[in-house]
Amino acid sequence: MTTTTTVSAVMTADPITVTTRTSFKDIAELLTGNGISAVGVVDKTGALVGVVSEADLLPHLWEAPKPRRRRRLARKATACTAEDLMTSPVVVIDAEESLSVAAATFARTGVRRLFVLRNGKPAGVLSRRDLVRVFTRGDADLEREVRDRVLRERLNLGPDRVRVAVRAGIVTVVGRVERRSDIDPVTRLIEELSGVVEVRNRLDYVWNDVA
Repeated sequence: MTTTTTVSAVMTADPITVTTRTSFKDIAELLTGNGISAVGVVDKTGALVGVVSEADLLPHLWEAPKPRRRRRLARKATACTAEDLMTSPVVVIDAEESLSVAAATFARTGVRRLFVLRNGKPAGVLSRRDLVRVFTRGDADLEREVRDRVLRERLNLGPDRVRVAVRAGIVTVVGRVERRSDIDPVTRLIEELSGVVEVRNRLDYVWNDVA
């Protein structure tokens, strides 16, 4: 599935952030008190410079002596502020980027969350679960959007020419269009909708205008 639905439509807005000087204890309280797994770290200008997650706090529970073989983790084991605890740079994505780009970023980086930027400043957080939730959209709602927004409004194809049915996110379109070249745009535009698992285009045509 490809989709032009933007990250801003599914992200969690207004992410909780801390400054580089925020203490270890305050960060722990923010994470547990808000039921989140990470906070962004911003500098004096409000720009995102790092992220502190639950994993960054756990080295403090290591038994002495602290491991020496991994200096970065050993530093976190004695860190007292966000500046020393944070992981940097942060994997980010723009608020107006598509969900397909977000999915590819998750796959490439292996991170659990993406911090979302708008005009260079933190605007939200996108989790892998947020992307999966897109596919829970109801079939009736999706069918209505395909029929009204795509077929009728954008392609001028009424129910007398093309019919649509949606089951478990799979969109099936049947009917007849004027030209063979009219068939592919139907598939492409439906694939752009949020919640589409697959498009089964079974349209026929009157005239073959494709060489």
